[in-house]
Amino acid sequence: MSDVRVAVIGAGVCGLSTATELQDLGVGDVVVLDAGHPGDGSSGLSVGMVETQYVEAADIAVRAHGRRHYDRLERDHGLTFVRGGYLRTARSAADLDAYGRSIERQRAAGVPDAEVLTPAEIARRWPHLVVDDLVGGLFGPSDGHIDGYEYCTLAARLVRERGGRVLTNERLVGAEASSGGWTLRTPRRTVEADVVVNAAGPWAGAVGDLLGAPVPLVPQLHGAVTIELTEPLTPLLPFVMDYVPGSGRAGVYFRSERADQLIAGLHVEEAVADAVSPDVPLGRVDDAFLEELVERLTERLADTDGAAIGRSWTGLYPMTPDHRPIVGRHPSRADVVCAVGGGGNGIQLAPAIGRVAAEALVGVPEPTFAATDPGWDPARLAPAAPAATQAP
Repeated sequence: MSDVRVAVIGAGVCGLSTATELQDLGVGDVVVLDAGHPGDGSSGLSVGMVETQYVEAADIAVRAHGRRHYDRLERDHGLTFVRGGYLRTARSAADLDAYGRSIERQRAAGVPDAEVLTPAEIARRWPHLVVDDLVGGLFGPSDGHIDGYEYCTLAARLVRERGGRVLTNERLVGAEASSGGWTLRTPRRTVEADVVVNAAGPWAGAVGDLLGAPVPLVPQLHGAVTIELTEPLTPLLPFVMDYVPGSGRAGVYFRSERADQLIAGLHVEEAVADAVSPDVPLGRVDDAFLEELVERLTERLADTDGAAIGRSWTGLYPMTPDHRPIVGRHPSRADVVCAVGGGGNGIQLAPAIGRVAAEALVGVPEPTFAATDPGWDPARLAPAAPAATQAP
């Protein structure tokens, strides 16, 4: 595979993670194309959570992989990784039972410090949290957050240092396939490749259409805000996620950015909102978002009198219809590899998405997640469709 030519479309967290993983697996000719520059899309607008507080073994395994990836980059390359902890609330006995199973599965995945907390323990550690309606929570003390823009800048530098290319301001506008491979066109140049990786984030649907390898993507607009506090908050709050995956209802999240400021937003992992164009203008959140956020925030956080909304921003969740990423060789074009659909979990899933995509391209005999398959295979898009091309 050292002589295969690979073009990665998208210099966000998934595209750059795939590029570095390909290089780790011995692929020498890697070029990344982006319509802007590394991290200038939704990757750089993310709140950057890196955590493992899920229930299913496969969900935990891919996130534990991401944690280890960012640990290494912090150790070896100085990536900023703030470990403020992560608390997922529990509202029912069924939640607590599931969280107990999570502890066992996290330990099996190499995460030894997660714990289930009672409401009293939550209140003792963080007195500003409202716990009257909770039965407990799942807490990961070593979880934290990174800056998506910083990560993309670092990963792009690593790609270049290893001999790859990262081409900026090169929007893909055309693609032709032949027996000799792909000819990709941007307004300024052509790029030749044997395999194309679609890692275009919210634009992956449009890129898939250009490549004749469609993917069902549902880009959704989400936002976040800063909350400016009149008095410093001590102790600092962990990332609090008042949402249970699979509930179908958005939950509020918030964390301390500093003693006098919180970052907060609404999160959901199901495609419950209307799809938007990936070219939708990004900017401030709207009044309806603010109203719901403030209502939900005051239900979980006490002593917010005098707090004010600071700046706000929006970004895109690249959702899929079944809420799972689409990663691997496309079922109708084996010379297209998908690395799309991270939804609102792109930062924490990107290392695993990159690994799975790279392994699918190279064809490793023992995939990293063989024992805990996350169900990302693009074959589910068209289970009976044979590949129309031969894999290089």
